[in-house]
Amino acid sequence: MTERSLLLVSADDHAGPPLPVYRDYFDPAERDEFDRYWRARPHAKAAEAAAAGDLDALAGSLVAFMRATGASEDAAKSFATRAHRLTAGLFISSVRDACLDEEGIAAEVLYPDGFVENHPPYRDPADAERLWSGSERRSFELQLAGSRAYNRWLAAFCGESSERRAGAILLPPAYDVAAVVTEMTRARRSGLRGGVLIPPLAPGLPGHHDAWYDPIWSAAVDLGLPIAIHGGTATAPDAKDVFGGLEPLASILHFTECAFFDRRPLWHFMWGGVFDRHPKLRLIFAEALAHWVPQELLRLDEMYDMWNLKLLRDQLPLRPSEYWRRNCAITATFPSRAEIEMRAAIGLENLLWGSDYPHPEGTWPHTETCLRHAFHGIASDATDAILGSNAIELYGFDRKLLRTIADRIGPDPARIALPPETLPTDYVGMGLR
Repeated sequence: MTERSLLLVSADDHAGPPLPVYRDYFDPAERDEFDRYWRARPHAKAAEAAAAGDLDALAGSLVAFMRATGASEDAAKSFATRAHRLTAGLFISSVRDACLDEEGIAAEVLYPDGFVENHPPYRDPADAERLWSGSERRSFELQLAGSRAYNRWLAAFCGESSERRAGAILLPPAYDVAAVVTEMTRARRSGLRGGVLIPPLAPGLPGHHDAWYDPIWSAAVDLGLPIAIHGGTATAPDAKDVFGGLEPLASILHFTECAFFDRRPLWHFMWGGVFDRHPKLRLIFAEALAHWVPQELLRLDEMYDMWNLKLLRDQLPLRPSEYWRRNCAITATFPSRAEIEMRAAIGLENLLWGSDYPHPEGTWPHTETCLRHAFHGIASDATDAILGSNAIELYGFDRKLLRTIADRIGPDPARIALPPETLPTDYVGMGLR
């Protein structure tokens, strides 16, 4: 029997409270240092007001950002009417669930945010800029404390709607592997099940192929968690010297080149034998687009077959494309029509969907239109897999529970199978590519 509605799982959404809210999630001895940190932030007053319940300042900053970065007048006005609710949805559970209900999304995987003053402690969105300007990175102990505070908040937030939310665990650079594994284990036991964000590379640390990280990968397998790479977070190691501080050039160079560095773990894990040492490990790329996958697998397979790489072939029993199919997945946020048509080459079981709620570049509040644009005329089994089933399997959602939610809020498959009649004029996201 055909199910009445589509079961949508967004495998790439974002959440995070105004920075001062994290204070209660630090150990008492860590709070004074955190107070010094957040009070020195440029938007500390707005974040403090939002933490006390006044969202106007943060919502206003979003509208100002939209206008400053080139949104049309119609788009900026439309966004202004939604900004207050968008800001609230980042950390107020009831608002978030109501927004997801309106979009027909039954469940989601949550990654950190930073769009307003709500990034994880000591993990500023401007970290890359600090590298460009030559500032020192914060100590491992501070970054571990900040990750722990964020994970504690996220576990509590996910617990408010546990059947619908899977939170991704945040980790500091792995200078102390045992401490990182301890935090992974603690966070998983607290309820976080949306994967583990890969420990960022940092000065003095080896690449992710190195056996140094094996205890982390082993723990991920034991805890049933994929390792996740979220797009836009990797930074070129020579950024300080190469990018300089001239804007917008420095930012656009970062966002152009980070696609290369975001994909780096794929090469490290494949060529470095990580997938052989940990054959059950899953590696997922979130908000990474997906058009590059078929060409990249072709390139890697060609490299594997080169006449002078017999020693490598002797060490790696599978071809890169086979490792991809067995160990990898990608959340295309938001997938274009062309990427959906590439689904066989990407791997139907390896492709997930993300709405990127509540970011302006995501699909909210036009998710149905974006779905119809990308999925019209696509076979129902493929649509079901990409939009929900693959994420349910990867993240361990309860399908029966989500089915009851989807039957209440999910979109009509017959409508998603048809192209949209009209397109919104105030939309600035990536869902209509």
